[in-house]
Amino acid sequence: MGMRLGVLVAAASVALMACGDDERPPSFQYIHTAIIEPNCTTSGCHSGLSEAAGLDFESMEDAYVQLTGRACGDEGEGLRRYINPGQPENSQLMYLLLGLEVPTPMPPDVALPDADIDLIEQWILEGAPCN
Repeated sequence: MGMRLGVLVAAASVALMACGDDERPPSFQYIHTAIIEPNCTTSGCHSGLSEAAGLDFESMEDAYVQLTGRACGDEGEGLRRYINPGQPENSQLMYLLLGLEVPTPMPPDVALPDADIDLIEQWILEGAPCN
């Protein structure tokens, strides 16, 4: 019976890994709801209460404009404020999230999990669409 339990636990672990983070879409709507809101706005840094660096990420549309420099539905280049669509290696947001060559990494208290950073990187690679 112990062997059977071990096999079931191993099978469940593999199934959870297969259905885990790979199921999260690299869409801005998901990233805003699952990552930005709980880590950037509720911490009091980038919300209407405290707009650190002049950024308020409470609404998805405002967060998108402030990060990309373009409005949702705008296919133009934008101002490339923190994101260079298609080029995470040239996007300031990635440097902030990874704590590379920046005085204060974001978020400042606890780093985002690698899976969240990878999802944001994938979204930027896909052109940072407002989806």
